[in-house]
Amino acid sequence: MSSTRPSMFRAVLHRVEHRMLGPMSAELRHNVWVETVASMLFGLFWATTIGFFPVILRNMGASGDQLSVYVVFQSLGLIFTPFSAALFQRYRIIKVSQVFWYFGRGTLLLVPFVGSNVNAFMVLVGIFWICELVPAPGYVRLLERLYPDNLRGRIMGFVRIGMTAAILTMTPIAGWLLDTFGYAIILPSIAVAGLIANYMFGKLIGNDAPAVREEKHVRPTLGQILAELSRNRPFVIFLILNTIFGCGTLIGAPLYAIVQVSRLQLSYTEVGYLGTLQSVTWLLGNFVWGGLIDKKGPLFVLMISILCAALMPLSFMVATSFWWLVPAFICQGLVFGGFDLGFTNAAIALADRSKLEIYFSALHVVAGIRGIAIPLLTPILMAARVDEFYIFAAGGVMVLLSALLVYRIRMPQPALA
Repeated sequence: MSSTRPSMFRAVLHRVEHRMLGPMSAELRHNVWVETVASMLFGLFWATTIGFFPVILRNMGASGDQLSVYVVFQSLGLIFTPFSAALFQRYRIIKVSQVFWYFGRGTLLLVPFVGSNVNAFMVLVGIFWICELVPAPGYVRLLERLYPDNLRGRIMGFVRIGMTAAILTMTPIAGWLLDTFGYAIILPSIAVAGLIANYMFGKLIGNDAPAVREEKHVRPTLGQILAELSRNRPFVIFLILNTIFGCGTLIGAPLYAIVQVSRLQLSYTEVGYLGTLQSVTWLLGNFVWGGLIDKKGPLFVLMISILCAALMPLSFMVATSFWWLVPAFICQGLVFGGFDLGFTNAAIALADRSKLEIYFSALHVVAGIRGIAIPLLTPILMAARVDEFYIFAAGGVMVLLSALLVYRIRMPQPALA
């Protein structure tokens, strides 16, 4: 009896896989399942850490200025992506990524030693965010190499279903655990899941060799990067779109924890309930987004995601109770899945495939500069006595303006076989 259960379980998994992805080679199937397991472990880690960091900081006594700096940390690592792109031209993509992720996630093992010191806690999460984001260009290149164009959207959706299922399961539990045992015990404990996820990531097989192998390769200068981008008008419009969208989502970000903790007096458990709603729509969206990308194209998914994203700042703008935030987190879950898949696949399609690192480094550096400047603008506006209402309203307007630029982008025609 016990020997038949694993085989029945594998049969069910194979049926789900075949229904969602179709026939695959053995190597492709191996990578899909390795990344799915790694993503599920990362989902457990994500649900307990990233989703609660701002609320933990606010409960520790972090000011609005400190929360703005925390939001900056979420983008600071992107500034260093040209450095990681250079590393990927010399060393294997997976190994370089693992070094950064082991170090970054490992810093959370030190949380018990910082006590209630807000600044020390911020140093740890700052290191975490930098290390988590620096390998970003290499991960994009890896996706482009491991998965074929006609399946990439569905595979990314399939993998994210596993991750969001783990987040959905863990988020309400994480809120209760943080309320019951405290962050000093829970954060280092769940860091182990993040480290194991990184180990599993190393089990991917395929071409992760250094990105550039030409003997006379010279690292591109800023002028060369700008010249390359200037020859690709659709990508430049895409870059502007992403910048405006990011400004809209970031300008109110330092205020979210203030609204949740100070205005609405939400507990970790209640924040966990909101995260659960977000995870439900994130999970359900992943059943749809991948197929929509393959059928309608990434820009279609990107447009829907942008429209959903506008509800987040607009809901916080008028929130007077827990229930006012419910629509915001429902839509934010759709955004997490749709914008991620739409953005990545649109960028890959618009970029020159032979120079992906250049294009994604440009995207990440601009996003990093935006992510540093805009959150620091928020406390300046607050010091000037600009009401939260108007800050959130400005964010919503910018997000909606970015949607207009989607119509200005012309996707390249796929090459004929």
